[in-house]
Order: sequence, then structure tokens, then C-alpha cells
Amino acid sequence: MGAEPDSIARWLLDGDPAVRWQVMRDFLHETPGVYEAERENVARSGWGHRLLALQSRDGLWGNSLYNGKWTSTTYSLYLLRVLGLAPHHPQALAGCERLLGAGLYEAREIRFSRGQTVADLGVTALVLSIASYFGWPCGGLSVIAGYLSDQQRADGSWRPNGSESASDYEFETTLVVLEALLQFERAHEESTGRIPGVRERGWRFLLDRHLGIESGGPLKRGWSAFAFPPYWFYDCLTALDSLRDSQGGRDPGAQDAIDLVRARRKGDGRWGRGGKHPGRTYFEMEIAGEPSRWNTLRALRVLEWWDAAAAVDG
Repeated sequence: MGAEPDSIARWLLDGDPAVRWQVMRDFLHETPGVYEAERENVARSGWGHRLLALQSRDGLWGNSLYNGKWTSTTYSLYLLRVLGLAPHHPQALAGCERLLGAGLYEAREIRFSRGQTVADLGVTALVLSIASYFGWPCGGLSVIAGYLSDQQRADGSWRPNGSESASDYEFETTLVVLEALLQFERAHEESTGRIPGVRERGWRFLLDRHLGIESGGPLKRGWSAFAFPPYWFYDCLTALDSLRDSQGGRDPGAQDAIDLVRARRKGDGRWGRGGKHPGRTYFEMEIAGEPSRWNTLRALRVLEWWDAAAAVDG
């Protein structure tokens, strides 16, 4: 028999400020004044504070713009966004300035290596998502958002580049681009133009393919691992949480992924940590083999959103 909701909430609230403020917002439905006050603690203590302290004076993390996963500037800022560091934080904006100053290529995409001969839409989307979230002025970001929109394929998907092998990563790239366009749309509503329609077609691509589940299982084994942080990788829980966050409606194409999330719930009402993407990190947020506050929070808010929409649909 699973734990009572109150005991799960107490356990979640015993976690890092980055978890607590999102629990208050998404699970306990506190008022903005309550959860935003807790959100301020992300920069003051816990994981967010530790990560901010690792930034060099030059605005970089790990002396790297992108290489050196997961300790580079790109992925450190990505993690700070996931933790919920408030927009306009000066250290985050300093990092964004380094990314855009060194990486902007032909004023439309991101290429950190001048020897790079093909586009990488995933990297471009990551930087757009980070810069938009932290409040970088619209300016050149609108050009990047337009460029990514132009790269959408006829079926609604994105691939990292035009090579033959790129089709293996169309789910990953599509989800990363959708997240970037959502962040841009939220930050710069006056400049969204056709982006809502572009995002709708992107989600249609994923939902028509049941978010990557076929014949009872995910197309790739890692898509059921629920690794956190997901970084640029795709998995079914991350896709569902992104769909929820984008205020997408309850679509039959998500049902198989919802069933997978329900099936992964432990007997105590929580979810496990899941897999771990290989690479160096500054610190570990959760312990392998232990219940995961991140996955429990994400799964609970996804299922609440899904079940609430079902009640409305009757």
C-alpha cells in the first residue's frame, strides 16, 4: 500500500530548495508569494548555491563553453534553469553573455567550434532555452528562434543536422527545440509570431508516435530510465513533464507514456532515481538506488495534470 500524500509531501519538502519551491508550486499549489519566497533560496543554499560558487570570474564554468559534460558553462546554466534559479540573476546573465558572444554563428545559430562544418540544432536550442529563461534581451534571440522554426521538417520534427545518422536523434532534438521555443515564447510574447503553430506541429509529431512507445515498450531502452537531469536526452517522463509545462491538452497519444509512469511507481508511492547519463558532474544530487525526489515530483505533477484533464473531459 502506498504512502499517504501528506507523508510524500513532507518527504519532498525535506529536500533541497530547488525541489521545495517546485513542490510548493506544483503539488501543494501554494500562492506565488509563498513559493517564490522559497525559490529565492535556490541561489542562497543547496545545489544552486554550490553551482553558482563554481563559476569563474570570467563567467565560465569548467573553463569551457560546451565541452566537458556536464561541467561546462552550457550545462551548468542548463542545470540552474532546471533548479529554478530566478531569471535575471547576474551570474546567469554573465554566463549567457559568454555563450552568445563566443558561440553565435552567422547571427542565427550556435557553433562553439569555428571548425564545425554542420549545424547542431540541439546545441542551438539549448542556448536559446537558457538565454530566454534567464531574461536575455530579445534582439538576436528572435533570429535564433526563427532559424530553429525554419528547420522544422515537414512531419513536424527536428533533427540535429542533415546527416544520414541524424534521424536516430529526432525525438531528442525535437523535444529540446520545443523546450527552447517555449522558453522564448514565454520571455518574449510580443515576438512569438508563428512559434505557437510550430510548437503545435512539433508536439503533433511526438504524440502521433505515442511519445516514443511502440508495441508496449519504448523505442530506445533509455527512454524508460527517467534519468535526471535529462540534459539533451529524451525519455518518456521528461516528454510528459514538458507537455504538461507547455499546457498541452490531454491527448490519446500520451496514454502509453502515462501508463509507463504509473507502472514505475514503487509500493511506497514514490519513484526511483532511474539511470544516470555518463559524464563528469560537479556533485550528485541524489543517491543511486534510493527514492528520487526529482522523479517523484515530476511524476506526481504529470499524473495530477493528466487526471485533472480527464475529470474535465468527463
